[in-house]
Amino acid sequence: MKKLLLFLASVISSGAIMAQDTLTGWTFPVNNGLDSLNANLGTDQNKGYDLRFQWVDPNDTTVNSVFFTDGATSYAAATTGWENGANQKYWSVKFKAPGYSDIKVSSKQKSVYTGYDAGPGEFKLQWKISGGTFEDVPNGTNLVVNDWTTGVIDNLPVPVTNQGSSSVYIRWLSMTNNDFLGSPLTSNGISMIDDILVTGVNSSGINDIIFTNRVNIYPVPNNGIFTLQSKVPVSSLEVLDMNGRTIYKTSGNASEFKVDLGSVSKGIYILKIGFIDTEKTYTIKFPVD
Repeated sequence: MKKLLLFLASVISSGAIMAQDTLTGWTFPVNNGLDSLNANLGTDQNKGYDLRFQWVDPNDTTVNSVFFTDGATSYAAATTGWENGANQKYWSVKFKAPGYSDIKVSSKQKSVYTGYDAGPGEFKLQWKISGGTFEDVPNGTNLVVNDWTTGVIDNLPVPVTNQGSSSVYIRWLSMTNNDFLGSPLTSNGISMIDDILVTGVNSSGINDIIFTNRVNIYPVPNNGIFTLQSKVPVSSLEVLDMNGRTIYKTSGNASEFKVDLGSVSKGIYILKIGFIDTEKTYTIKFPVD
């Protein structure tokens, strides 16, 4: 218990107790089907929204040419048709985030070189609320080449405010008419995108709650195997990695759970706990060493 309290104190002092909830995300686990371009992470409502390749004016047209190829993890969305696309063509997603602040975006992009043609070399991240106009995300310029490690956006803050129940739009806007090798883009240049994740903090403050008087987790740190004991029966237990992916989930009505995460990597993980006496979910981070 002493180790847990010391860990919580360090987390609180750094502000990390404000855990980011996953609002929406795309990892493209399948490469076919009607829902293959829909978000597979986040809230049930946001899982109904898809990724799109679009043009700006005059038609704001959705271009139905997205296909799938090997991605950074499983599959990735890809499309051609980026010629003459500077400030005109973009990847786009939308989501709902009522009551959320501190919204952050992560993504990975790759521009393919086929030996003859290459994809666009520079994008800019922008955002808007439904009915508004797109604004630049600070530090949102993204240089993209033929790998999955250069064109990475990692937990970039997006200054979304006063969204209410309106949709929030994020787009990756092409900033160039040249491929990443410096030649003019052709119609065959391919842009790929993968591992999109949008997170936020619930402004109701439920992620601020420190529940050391209710919960005991031991050992801390651990190797992915630990015991959770609670003074109030637990109704649900979920462990997520820092990308918002669920790696363990169980439910029941018990005061003690023995958790085995299997062969997980070292790092920080998110533990979400539901109790039978409240509909709120309590969140804490813990280290696997």
